[in-house]
Amino acid sequence: MSLEFRAKLMQVVAIGFMLFSILWALAPYVSINLPARFILDLIDWPLGNLSAELSRDVKWLSSIGAGLLVALSIFLGGIVTPAILANDKRTIKVTKIAIVAWYIIDSAGSIASGVASNAVFNSIFFLSLIHISEPT
Repeated sequence: MSLEFRAKLMQVVAIGFMLFSILWALAPYVSINLPARFILDLIDWPLGNLSAELSRDVKWLSSIGAGLLVALSIFLGGIVTPAILANDKRTIKVTKIAIVAWYIIDSAGSIASGVASNAVFNSIFFLSLIHISEPT
């Protein structure tokens, strides 16, 4: 896969994360949080809690998580994408370490919390990010 194509894929991932985080960030706003409730219900497969009101803790932690995901999307699009184009192996290596750390902590915590389906979603993103960021 060429550097240019890998960089474009990383940009697509960054945009996808940004859109996901914007919808997730709606969780605390009861009158407009249907997209966030759908995302949370989808990740906690199978579907079935879409109509449930979100707890204070879910709203609060969704705000934190969405904020961190926005930061990650900016990092991927603004730092990692140019690093891929420049074949900057050091930045790509640190990015891969960060991706592995996220994957382990998020997936282990999801499984321990009884939401193993999130670990499955994480695995898809993890494999995609690792493959895209693979240096040539």
